[in-house]
Amino acid sequence: MAKANLSKQWPVKALDPPALSMQEWYTTMALGVLFIVMAVLQLIGFSGFKDALDGMGVASSAVWGTVLILAELWAAAALFKVRLSMLFRMFSSLFALLVSGFWFYETIRLVSADMTSSSTHVGYFGRFLAQSPGWWTVLEATIVLFWTFWAVSATQVKSKS
Repeated sequence: MAKANLSKQWPVKALDPPALSMQEWYTTMALGVLFIVMAVLQLIGFSGFKDALDGMGVASSAVWGTVLILAELWAAAALFKVRLSMLFRMFSSLFALLVSGFWFYETIRLVSADMTSSSTHVGYFGRFLAQSPGWWTVLEATIVLFWTFWAVSATQVKSKS
């Protein structure tokens, strides 16, 4: 009996994407492309990405780097106009918020703790776009965080009760 209720609550079948205007989809998909570009560039230059995480004082930088790359790729999935299961879309949205929150927190921590001398760049795009931590990177991380909050709220699938 419990299994039947669980399958009704979390259907395994793929659902249509949320009904958004084309402008909203373009804005949401642009964030998905950003997550994919970040993940691919971090993966291509993984040793430089790992060094950037080491410079930020992140313990086990290889593990954190791998987790971040996988989370960014999974986060991007719900930001495109594709059919996904409700549970997959929910986890994808969660990963998008967690990844954006991680980059926001780490950037604020680097700048506020004045760790700019120990960290040569923030590592958003691995070694390919070396940006020193500062007010500009805080602004970038803030924009991506708010953009992610908007995209996640726009792509929420409403359950049919």
